[in-house]
Amino acid sequence: MHKKSLLALSVAVAAAVSLSACAGGSSSSSGDAKTLTLAATTNEKPALDAVVAKFKEQNPGVDVKYTTSALDQYQTTTRTQLSSGTAPDVVFVWPGEGNPMATQVVAKAGYLEDLSNQSWANSFPSGIKPVTQYNGKTYSAAVTFSGIGAVYNMTAMNQAGLTPPTTWSGLLQFCSQAKAKGKTAFELGAQTNWVTQLIPYSLTPTLVYGPNPSFPEDMSNGKATFANSKWSDAMNKYLQMQNAGCFQANPLGTDYNASLAAVAKGNALSVIQVNSAVAAISQQATQGTQLNLLPVPATDNASDTRMAGAAGSTYGVNAHAKNKDLAIKFMNFLESPDGMNLYAQTNKALPAVPNDSFKVDPALATLQQDQKDGKTDAFMDQNWPNARVQQTLFQVVQDLLAGKTDISSALKQMDSAYTQGS
Repeated sequence: MHKKSLLALSVAVAAAVSLSACAGGSSSSSGDAKTLTLAATTNEKPALDAVVAKFKEQNPGVDVKYTTSALDQYQTTTRTQLSSGTAPDVVFVWPGEGNPMATQVVAKAGYLEDLSNQSWANSFPSGIKPVTQYNGKTYSAAVTFSGIGAVYNMTAMNQAGLTPPTTWSGLLQFCSQAKAKGKTAFELGAQTNWVTQLIPYSLTPTLVYGPNPSFPEDMSNGKATFANSKWSDAMNKYLQMQNAGCFQANPLGTDYNASLAAVAKGNALSVIQVNSAVAAISQQATQGTQLNLLPVPATDNASDTRMAGAAGSTYGVNAHAKNKDLAIKFMNFLESPDGMNLYAQTNKALPAVPNDSFKVDPALATLQQDQKDGKTDAFMDQNWPNARVQQTLFQVVQDLLAGKTDISSALKQMDSAYTQGS
């Protein structure tokens, strides 16, 4: 999903355990100098469980209370808490701008603490650093580098005698072959609105942003639009996938959790998702199930294929945190090689700041190689001027899948949202 980020994609970017809020940590009361409060989206929970446990181990007597909730619920609730002064000490934020809880949007509103004086603030690679800043100051800490692609259940693929497609025509053939085997090629949880963005986010790096790296700048300068670009090709291919039977019978009636469960069970062979889905599927799948995150081809030239890859899991400190010193201490732990590597390994991601001690999960080998080869493009929403564009994308894709609109109208609605500025 941003970057997005999603994607928001960020990517993205979105939800691994439950669509309802769930709690972690212990139940001691908040507000004292030894208790840190934190909130994030559900897809961050596996990593938070690990890093919070390690942080508490290194800081005896410190407690951490954290809650996780679904992306759309999280954005609404946490933004309201920030504006009312009741938000946790540490909050999950998205890189760049593009949604109500994106770094630059929240920092502009005065809700995030300036972290520019922390030792790690200038350590991010050039592709990540700008989306952690607002007006030249650092307001968030990127912990991981994330990607969006197709997460294949390779165990189920091997049993079906199928291999991941590397071309667009091969993808459509794969959908037909999967259907003949009684399997869904790509499970789609389009009932969960943020999931709708992930297929365009996986196709546009190859169709739009790779061929024209200046496309975000061109849009900002009024020289390009969604409607008059190859975003139309991406949306058309989305509908081609639907018409070719690439998805299950009722994508709009399937939520995020159900889509991952289908892949974990092997009923579906793949799901197009943020890399954190690898961790969530692994938790549900039979022990020994092999997964692989691979780019989604959009042309018939395999060498063209690119991935959406950008700053992923990112956190900020509430400017009005009750325990600001403890919050910053936790952020410093997240940005240490030990904290960053533990978080990335648990959530099946790459560290935001590469280091030699990180051991990449085999499922992410292609993402890591594409990152090294410069074959990734930032989650699209990380460069959008407001949250309305992404929200519009969510809605128009659902309308497209339901046959309630056409591609031209959908992209014109996105252009209208874009031109409303910040």
